[in-house]
Amino acid sequence: MLITDLNQLQALESWSTRKTKAVCVNVIQETHDVKTFQFRAEPQHLFHFKPGQFIGIQLEIDGEKHNRSYTIASSPTRPHLLDLTIKLDPAGSVSPWLHANISIGSELELRGPAGRFNCFDIQSEKVLLISAGSGITPMMSMARFWCDQAADKNIQFLNWARSTQDIIFRREIGLLDHQYHQFAAEVILTQPGLSENWLGRRGRINATTLSDMVPDLNERTVFCCGPDGFMAQVKSCLAELGFDMANYHDETFDPGGKKKAKVAALKAEAEKTVTAETKGPFQLTFKKTGKIVDVEANEILLERIEAEGIAIESACRAGNCGACQVKKLTGETKSANEIGLHEDRRDEGYILTCTTHIESDVELDI
Repeated sequence: MLITDLNQLQALESWSTRKTKAVCVNVIQETHDVKTFQFRAEPQHLFHFKPGQFIGIQLEIDGEKHNRSYTIASSPTRPHLLDLTIKLDPAGSVSPWLHANISIGSELELRGPAGRFNCFDIQSEKVLLISAGSGITPMMSMARFWCDQAADKNIQFLNWARSTQDIIFRREIGLLDHQYHQFAAEVILTQPGLSENWLGRRGRINATTLSDMVPDLNERTVFCCGPDGFMAQVKSCLAELGFDMANYHDETFDPGGKKKAKVAALKAEAEKTVTAETKGPFQLTFKKTGKIVDVEANEILLERIEAEGIAIESACRAGNCGACQVKKLTGETKSANEIGLHEDRRDEGYILTCTTHIESDVELDI
């Protein structure tokens, strides 16, 4: 539907459901291995979310179901379209399929939005955005949001990339830097080619370089996203410079196999807490379907929910993001980590299924 007048615009509903059918309306080749897919809700809705949050998608590829979460790259100030900027992982299953199969007219079902990492819930007058690789996506959502509003906020944006061919949003970052006096950006390359004639900074992040680029570091709130190794280096540099880590916030990426290791660790932790009184098995009831299954005390709830074929959002699988939260109606449970669960949601009875096992018969509101 093409919107042609104010009445049509005001009639649009907001994004209020957990599942939304979306159609791809544009595909942008950002770099040689990164594409941005722009989606419009169908029927048309306005996408409302917090910059830094993510959505989930579920695909069936060659008969196997895959759940993935992708950070939203667009800004809620432009609510008619939702941008997912996705890097191709040759060793992966989902990103190669998306790159090969999603084109204008393709449809997906989006779940969300979710995630505690966002710039709505953290107030600050001066911010530092630090990203590497495809970790730039939540940073761009925040930058676009603030710049669209001409926010009274001093924004410094540092982005690390391998080479000039790997700089995502290169032209847009330059345009924002040019147009907004409160916005300053710098791109640093770790491995520029000899023929690239790169005149900017080179090398990996270190405390000396960070201090030189951001002399007022201790006055800023830091938002960071990138590979685990990169973010570990950032935190090490900040600690070396005496930065107050209460003002540091990050969104972690969790490539492939690391999730399995986290789940195995949580299972081992659950085994330790099983006593004679909590040995089980117990009955797990899904209220909306009426399904009842027997569950052992050491089973991770998220895994069992997925095994039963019930759609549920998930991302970090370690209790950090809050995506897999479900309301517990009755029963006793124990969670290894609930950092991703807001206090008010916990008070309402919600749990994070990715780090939780049951200690009695339990009913869930799914």
